[in-house]
Amino acid sequence: MSARIRVTYLIDKLQRAGAQVHLRQLATGLDRERFAPEVVCLLDGGPVAAALEGDGVPVEVMGLGRLYGPRGLAGVPRLARRLRGRADVLHTYLVSANVYGGFAARLARVPVLVTTRRDTGFSRNWRLRLLEEWLVNPRADAVVAVSHAVAARAVQERGLSAARVVTIANGVDVAALRGWDAARADARREWGLRDEHAAIGVVAHFSPVKGHAEFLRAATLVAGENRRARFVLVGDGPLRPAMEALARRLGLADRVVFTGAREDVPRLLAMLDLVAVPSHTEGMSNALLEAMAMARPVVATAVGGNVDVLRHGVTGLLVEPRDPPALAAALVLLLDDPARAQAMGAAARAWVAEHLAPGAMVRRHEELYRSLISA
Repeated sequence: MSARIRVTYLIDKLQRAGAQVHLRQLATGLDRERFAPEVVCLLDGGPVAAALEGDGVPVEVMGLGRLYGPRGLAGVPRLARRLRGRADVLHTYLVSANVYGGFAARLARVPVLVTTRRDTGFSRNWRLRLLEEWLVNPRADAVVAVSHAVAARAVQERGLSAARVVTIANGVDVAALRGWDAARADARREWGLRDEHAAIGVVAHFSPVKGHAEFLRAATLVAGENRRARFVLVGDGPLRPAMEALARRLGLADRVVFTGAREDVPRLLAMLDLVAVPSHTEGMSNALLEAMAMARPVVATAVGGNVDVLRHGVTGLLVEPRDPPALAAALVLLLDDPARAQAMGAAARAWVAEHLAPGAMVRRHEELYRSLISA
């Protein structure tokens, strides 16, 4: 083993999304005197790949095209050759990398395998779940869960014991996000928001579990109560066309903006007055944490990691999932009481700064890697 612990992070893609942003934060934050990080991407690179390289973290994009099927699985021995003798710790992100990396780590005899759980299981189809539970879990030295709810779900999996599941929440750089507040006026002009408009936004991938349909149905109720309300949906995904069509059917076409995928999410958060997180299930929402760090008042569903970080009535409001009237009522409550909304936003920023500092998240991972290598 080299003097520094060589940590290889494995992920499928490096577009800007929650897991990828977290991976960059962790890889770039490691103590370079004790750790040598690198990132291997199975499929495609993206803006996070360029950012990692700019931070001095080596990135290799394997460009496999697909992961499963005869041609895709031929990449496992290729990855194993890439890892052999070059990684002391393989830390995999998301289910495809967990499975792919678990096989390759065994072939390459990587000393330590760490996998991750960033949701409560909705992203894993039954085939991947079987592979993970029967062939990868018994080999994993540790599983990092992003919230207590995710950890509780993980310990129910075959092949995992509570002793090997470690909960480490995301980190948020409050100081860096505070700098985006100055972009508020310019961003609002760009997206057609006037001073009198109250902008309510959702930042999420357009997938069924993110609750966009419930948000739009709640938006019709909010619009009926508050003529100033405007709605902003940031992100992209397979359900976006259906949600655009739903907005038209609900009569919201002139009050809803679909921005598509954006690299300047903090700038868009700065222009919002309220943020909604209407997910049916959630691991630990980076969009929620960034909104809180930017002192945006938040209404979120009481699911998964949301309840770990949002204190109802103090740092935001919690509502039941799949309940548009409840979501609308909470949003209207904050629209009608700006002083209360502002106080919740300030309390949320203070809580994130105290409890979710990026340095603490990185140090916990460093301790985990050292303890596993020692063992």
